[in-house]
Amino acid sequence: MDGMRAAFAGDTVADPLPRVMQGQPGAVLLVQVSDGTVLFANPLAEQLAPDVRLPCPVDEWSRSAGLQAADGSDLDDPGSGMPAPPLSRIARGEPVHGERVTAARGSDISEVREDLWVVGLPLTDARVDELSGLALVVLLPLREQELVREAQESAEQLHSRAVLASDLSFTISDPNQPDNPLVWINPAFEKVTGYGQDVLGQNCRFLQGPDTDREAVRRIRRALEAGETTTELLLNYRKDGTAFWNEVVISPIHDAGGRLTHFVGVQSDVTMRVQAERERDAALAVARDAKRRLEFLSSVTDELSEVLDPEAAQDLLPSLVVPSFAEWAFATTLDPGGRTRQIRASHADPRRAGDAARFQELTHGLGEGSISMRVLRGALGPTLVTVEDAHVDANTSAETARVLRRMGLGSAVVVPLRARGQITGSLTLLSGPDRPPFTADDLQTAADLGARAGVALENARLYAQQRRSSETLQRSMLTPPTQAPGLAVATRYRPAAEAAQVGGDWYDAFTQPDGSTVVVIGDVMGHDVSAAAAMGQLRTLVRGLAYDRAAQPDEVLHRLDSLLEGLGITTLATAVVLQLEARSADGRRGIRWCTAGHLPPVVAEPDGSVYMLGGDGIVLGLGAGQVRLQQRAELPVGSLLLLYTDGLVERRDRPMEDRLAELCEVVSSLDGTPTEQLCDELLERMLPAGSDDDVAIVAVRVGDA
Repeated sequence: MDGMRAAFAGDTVADPLPRVMQGQPGAVLLVQVSDGTVLFANPLAEQLAPDVRLPCPVDEWSRSAGLQAADGSDLDDPGSGMPAPPLSRIARGEPVHGERVTAARGSDISEVREDLWVVGLPLTDARVDELSGLALVVLLPLREQELVREAQESAEQLHSRAVLASDLSFTISDPNQPDNPLVWINPAFEKVTGYGQDVLGQNCRFLQGPDTDREAVRRIRRALEAGETTTELLLNYRKDGTAFWNEVVISPIHDAGGRLTHFVGVQSDVTMRVQAERERDAALAVARDAKRRLEFLSSVTDELSEVLDPEAAQDLLPSLVVPSFAEWAFATTLDPGGRTRQIRASHADPRRAGDAARFQELTHGLGEGSISMRVLRGALGPTLVTVEDAHVDANTSAETARVLRRMGLGSAVVVPLRARGQITGSLTLLSGPDRPPFTADDLQTAADLGARAGVALENARLYAQQRRSSETLQRSMLTPPTQAPGLAVATRYRPAAEAAQVGGDWYDAFTQPDGSTVVVIGDVMGHDVSAAAAMGQLRTLVRGLAYDRAAQPDEVLHRLDSLLEGLGITTLATAVVLQLEARSADGRRGIRWCTAGHLPPVVAEPDGSVYMLGGDGIVLGLGAGQVRLQQRAELPVGSLLLLYTDGLVERRDRPMEDRLAELCEVVSSLDGTPTEQLCDELLERMLPAGSDDDVAIVAVRVGDA
C-alpha cells in the first residue's frame, strides 16, 4: 500500500499529446543521416509501406506509405508552401519534435486516412558507433479526434514543439548483446525516471520495484523473446524511489534481411490517468454498492408488504436476507405483554435446515444478556458484533449454544424491528465463518432494513386485526337465513382477499306472515365503514318494509326509495328482491322479483336448463318515484335459484358476459348438489385465487317436503 500511495507523489498536469498516444504502438524507423536511407523498420512500419524493400530512400518510403500533410497536400509538393517533409528533414539530421501527417489506409473503393504524429530524434549522442550516424523516427497513431484537436491547439500555442515530445521517453536496446541492455535514451527518460546516461549498458529492469506486477514483466519478457511488439502498464520506480505508472510500448526493429537488430521503447508517465481512473472506479463502486443496497432494501420491503398475514410475514423475513446479505438470520418478536413470542430462523445452507428448525423451537433458549435480547429490550441500539461468543451468554441454554455454533457464528449485526416508536422485535444477521465480517456500512443497511421490516410487520399485524374486526362486524349484520318448509336455503359471505375494510354486500332470507319467503341480495357502493353502516340500514329497512304488509318486491323497492330520500340517506346500492310464494298443491313455487341495477339471478331447473331471470331496474338511492318492472315465473320442484353479488363474477381481464356464461356452466355442472356444498363448490370454481371484492351468495333449492 505504501508503494501505491507513493505512485502519486510526483503528479503533474499532463499535456494533451501523451494522452492521445498512450498505449498506442507506432511505426518505427532507423534512418541513416548521411544519405537519408531507411536501414531498419519495425513490423508496423513495414505494414505502412508494404511495397518497399529495405534499405530504401526515406522519400520512397514516405511515398509508399502515402504520407500527406495534415491539410491533404503531398508532402513532397514544392507548390504546397509547406516546409520540407518531416522525414526528409529527419534524414538530414534535423530533429522533428512533432508534426501531424496522415497515412493511406484505403482500398480501390474507399479512401481512409489515419492521423500520425511524427517524432524524429537524431542519435548524435549515442555512445555506440552503429547508432551514432542514425536518426530515430517514430510515427504514433492519433485515434481520439477530440484530443488530436486539443494537441494541435496546444502545439500552436507553444514556442517549441520540443515540449510536446519531452513527456515521451524513448529508449533503444540491443537484443544481440547479453541481457538486452539499453544503448540509447533521450532526455525525457531522465526527466521521467531520474536515471541518466549511467544506465546505458544495463537492462531496464532497474525500474522495477516491490509492487511491480510480476506477471506483466513475464509477458514483456515472452514478447521480447518472440520478437513481438508489446504494450504493458507497469508500476515502476524512479531513481529517488517514488513510484509512477509507466505505459510501455516496445517494438522490434529489423534490418533489410529481417534480422532483429534493436528494440525501441516508448514510455509514458500515466500516473494521473491511472489515479483518475481509480478514483472514477472507486466512485462507481460506491454508487453501485449504494444501488445494490437500495435494491436489496426495496425488494425485502416489497416482498414483506405483499404478505398480509403477520405470522407468514415474520416467517418470511429471515429468508429474505439469506444468502444475499447474511449466511443465516433469525427474527425474534414480542407479544403484547413483552414476552418473547417466537424466533424464526433461516440458513443459506439447506443442510442446516434441521438446526434452524431446532433453534426456532428453543424460543426461550437465548439468555436475557445476549445481544439479540438486549437489542430486543431496547438496552442496545443497532449493534455490530465481531466476537463470536458475544451471541452466547451464561443464561444461554447448553443446547441453544450447541445449535448456534453448528450453524456458524462469525460476525453479526443485530437491529431492532421498530414501528410507530415501539420495538416489536429484533433481527439478527450472522456472516458465518466463511464470509467476510460485517462492516459499519452493513450495520447501517441492516438498521434501515429493521426500520422498514418493522413497519411492514406492524402493518401486517394491524391489517389482520382490522380484518378480523371487519369480518366480525360484517358477519354480525348478516344473520342466518330463515328456513321455510319445502325450501333449502344456504348463504355464504366471503370478504375481499386484499382489503381489510368492511364492504357493502348483504343478503337476507326470511318468511312473511302469509308464508311467502323473501330472498334479498344487495351491494352498497363503497368499501369502508360508511358502506357497512349503509348496508346495515338498507338491510333493516328492506326487511321491515317486506314483512310489514307482506309487500311484494316492486312495492318494497318503491317505498325504500321514498324512505331513503325522506330520511336523507345518500346511499347508492344495487339489489334484487325476490318473493317465493307458499307451496302449491303440486309443489311448484310461484316467484316474483324486481331488480334495482343488480346482476340477474340464475335458475337451474331439474330438466337441466339453466337461465337468468330478466330485469334491469335503476339503482336505489336516486330519489322517490322510480319505476321498476316486477316479473313473475314458476319454478318446478328441484329447481335451484342463485342470487349473488358482482364479486363472484367480476374480473378485470374477462368480459362480464363471459363470466356470466361461465357461472351458468358451473351451476349446470353442480346439478343435484346440496345447497351448502353447492355454495362452497361455486366459490372454489369461480374464484380459485380469491377475489378483490366481497362476495355474497344465496342459494335456494325448491323441494317437495
